[in-house]
Formats: sequence, structure tokens, C-alpha cells
Amino acid sequence: MKLIKFNLYLFVSILFFSSCGSASHHFYATDEGNLLALREEKDLKVSAGYTPHINSLPGNNINAQVGYSPFKNLGLHGSYFRIRNSFTGAEDIDKNVYQYNFSGAIGGYYFMPAKAKEVFDDEEGGLTSFESPTDGKGLLFDAYIGFSQGAVNNFYFGETGKIELDFQKVYVQGGFHIFLDKVGASFTLRGAQLNYLDSSTATGKLSASQLRKVEIIEENNPFFFLESALKISVGKPAAPIRGYLTLAGVYDFGDVFLEVQPSTMQFGVTADVDYFFSKKKSKKRK
Repeated sequence: MKLIKFNLYLFVSILFFSSCGSASHHFYATDEGNLLALREEKDLKVSAGYTPHINSLPGNNINAQVGYSPFKNLGLHGSYFRIRNSFTGAEDIDKNVYQYNFSGAIGGYYFMPAKAKEVFDDEEGGLTSFESPTDGKGLLFDAYIGFSQGAVNNFYFGETGKIELDFQKVYVQGGFHIFLDKVGASFTLRGAQLNYLDSSTATGKLSASQLRKVEIIEENNPFFFLESALKISVGKPAAPIRGYLTLAGVYDFGDVFLEVQPSTMQFGVTADVDYFFSKKKSKKRK
């Protein structure tokens, strides 16, 4: 158990420092994916995260999620993601980047609760052992298909121009989650197709190189790539509220075709809404 915890701390430390790269440009940034880890029927969870922009860390983003399991092994997810950064970009031109997107997903999950062995003395002086599920601990596997729609705007103040790109994304995501005593970890991998829509526009005074970026996007549209996310949560597995840190990354774009923000980071909390509802029902029964 101690070895597993040590490996989790080491892994998140490596990803944290590797995510501290430049966030000086992007025409796309990834959200954290579906990470609410639904485990049972009627499970209802919400999460909210925010990360300020500090030095070169990829921040100033907001992520909110809601997940619900209407039936056993069926999960529904919805999320909102927003990121906003300002910096000096290429050619020493001050620029603001603003992106938002809404997502929805449906999929399935399978939870394997950890079991603890209890030993009791029987009437004849012998020992009898029983295995019972522990409270919230165990392994969870899930898979989702999803759809996302949003826009990213690049505002160039040096030449008072704007590039506005509307996009849609479809994806397939697989996830693995582990819940220990006071810490949990989730890892997800998504295969995605990103499609920029015909409604995308470039307005104002833009340089030839900036306009060429839009042309390259149109010539190579749509884009296929991988995204991954690692989430470390802190708190008892069955606790109604848990804190978390999420690191998400984009892979296999290539600088030739599309500029992306390579990673995003979130600090936030997850709440089990059904826990509070069950508490209210139990009080009414009393």
C-alpha cells in the first residue's frame, strides 16, 4: 500500500513540473475530461475547479462537471470548460486567448470494491472469517463517448485583429480509477476528432503569418489526436466532499498544423450530491 501511494505522489510530481511549459499561444486547449468516477446506481456527483495563471503555469481556467448514474453501470456526464490567458506572442504582439466549450457524454462503468477480512470467535472456540466490501475503496473502470462544442478567440492588440474559431469535438474515452484510504487516482485516455467549423472568422488588421495560420487550419481540418488526464483526489473514499488536482495534456498535434496549449491544470472539489439527499431522507424517517 505504501509503495502504491509513493508511486502516485512521484507520478503527479513529474507531471506537475512537466506541465509548467509555455502557455503563450493556442488555438485549442484540452479540458480535464469525464473524471467524476460514478460507481453505483443513482450516484450523483458535481465538481468545480479553478486555477489562476501563475508565471508560466497553464492556468486561469475554470472547469465544472456533473455526473449521474440513472441505472447501474450507466453514466451520464456534462461539463463546462473555460480558459483565458494574456501574453506576448509571436512577433512581440500582445495577445489574449479565450476559449470555452460545453461537453456531454454517455458510457458505462464497472466498480470492483476492495474487501476486508474480519475474523470472529465462534461458539466452539474456533475462528470464523468473513470478507465484506470496504466503504468506497476499490477499482473502477469506465468508458464514454462524448461530444463537445465551443470556440477559441485570439485577440491581437498590436494590430487590433481577431481570429475566432468555432469547433466541435467527438471522442472516445477510457478510464481507470483507484480509491485507497485517504487518496485516490484516476487516469483517462481519449481519442478525439477536432473539427473547426465554417463559421470561423479572421477580422481586423492581421499580419500575413497570422492569416496563414488560419489557412493551415482550414487545409488540414479535421484533426485527430490523443488527450490524457491524471487526477489525484484527497479525502476518504466515501467522504461527501473531496479535494483534487487534475493535469490534462494534448498529444500528436504537431506544430506544423495547429498551435495548442500543451497542458492544463485544475484545483477543485468534488461533492457527492446523493450523499446529502440520503442524509435528509434518513432524518425524515426518524
